[in-house]
Amino acid sequence: MSEQEGVIQFTLSHRSCDALQHPELKTLIYWHQRIHALKLIGQSPSRYDGFAFGNMSHRISKDEFLVSGTQTGGFSQLSAKHYAYIDHCDITNNHVQSHGPIKPSSECMSHAAVYSASPSTMAAIHIHNPDIWQQHHALQLSTTAANIEYGTPAMANAVLHCIKQSPQCIAMLGHEDGIICFADDMNSAGKKILALHAKIPSLKK
Repeated sequence: MSEQEGVIQFTLSHRSCDALQHPELKTLIYWHQRIHALKLIGQSPSRYDGFAFGNMSHRISKDEFLVSGTQTGGFSQLSAKHYAYIDHCDITNNHVQSHGPIKPSSECMSHAAVYSASPSTMAAIHIHNPDIWQQHHALQLSTTAANIEYGTPAMANAVLHCIKQSPQCIAMLGHEDGIICFADDMNSAGKKILALHAKIPSLKK
């Protein structure tokens, strides 16, 4: 890997507060548990220097969204205390403002790019899977360039460009095994992930 997984790349202004209370947390928590069970979100000593991987978000308003907290991918089940609220993401100046009981995921800039490029999108899921990542061409996924690192303005702008060209799941070629899928609701985003995962056995034959 060219970057260290899980390390925040942007300038963060975070206000600590009690656990958040939003109805969208219910589907976030549900889909985290399902996708973690498939090891598409998780943590392993043998992968990515032992850092946790994967995150998901749900839009609340035009530019604001809930996102799983930094290094929460290793937990099989999350609760309200594991989510941060993004108040503002300034992609150009690489700055994030947030509040909540935990700091946001290091990949929240890419989530912000998804919401900026696609007004109808309400949910985004970022997973790690070498099989899906390596089979991105066969799966007809959009891709960001291999020289673009995660959590940076360049990655956010690349994601934004991909969505404008083709609104589908994206393989981040500069972010080892990284895939991001998005949809008009969390259930649809989760089902996109499950569909990609289900196609892998046939592609490996």
